[in-house]
Amino acid sequence: MPVTVSRDDENDRIAHLRIDTGDLNLLSPDAIETLRDAATAVPEAVSVLTVGPAATDGIGGLTAGLDLDAVLDCSVSEARAFLGALHDANAAIRDLGAVTVCRCGEYALGAGLELAMSCDFRVATEDAALGLPEIDAGLVSGIQGGLLVRLVGLQAAKELIYTGDPISGSEAAEIGLVNRAVPPGEYDATVDALLETLASKSPEIVRRQSEVFRMLRSNGVEAGIRDSTESIASCFDTYDRREAMAAFLEDRKPAFEGR
Repeated sequence: MPVTVSRDDENDRIAHLRIDTGDLNLLSPDAIETLRDAATAVPEAVSVLTVGPAATDGIGGLTAGLDLDAVLDCSVSEARAFLGALHDANAAIRDLGAVTVCRCGEYALGAGLELAMSCDFRVATEDAALGLPEIDAGLVSGIQGGLLVRLVGLQAAKELIYTGDPISGSEAAEIGLVNRAVPPGEYDATVDALLETLASKSPEIVRRQSEVFRMLRSNGVEAGIRDSTESIASCFDTYDRREAMAAFLEDRKPAFEGR
């Protein structure tokens, strides 16, 4: 299968969505449909999901985007179908109750960068190539355009989209496009440390926090803030909230339910 989801060998709360479509992990229409199906099938019990290439040895990259050979002769209706599937895949990632970490690695381009922007965290190498070259392929960039503006601001978004030029991982970190850009030799350790931190949190509270972020994104800032108060209040009726507060006050690690 070109896209798979599997649970982590050491921590059942972590799962990995892996893309393996061959050279540069290019996305054909069939691969995009498989990506959508995998993204929508992530188990609810998962609290941390990584999105990245199948092989992490030697790092590699997420995906260099659309397989242009596979879509060169597509009609409008055919394009509408695979673009709809890509939108659904990205939406499924954004709407997960789990916190998501994208292993951008050495590159995330076009549809690959749009997938990365759907995740909560993005980690790349310092010299990674990150960009939206759609304009050079006769396409507009729009599926995640709204997220790009929120992440980097309007002017930086326009420069990325209108020039089509990629930027390095270090430059991406400077403008807020990725969370971390590290030397290749530190990449795996950086991702593992982030996963360990995220997986140590209460799965129930992570899910509720994800709901709050969705409200802020979908309802606007003021309505999202107003609605989030109920989410905060509801935490007070959970074991994990009581355990987390007690552990914080007692300066110890919490023992959440299901661990």
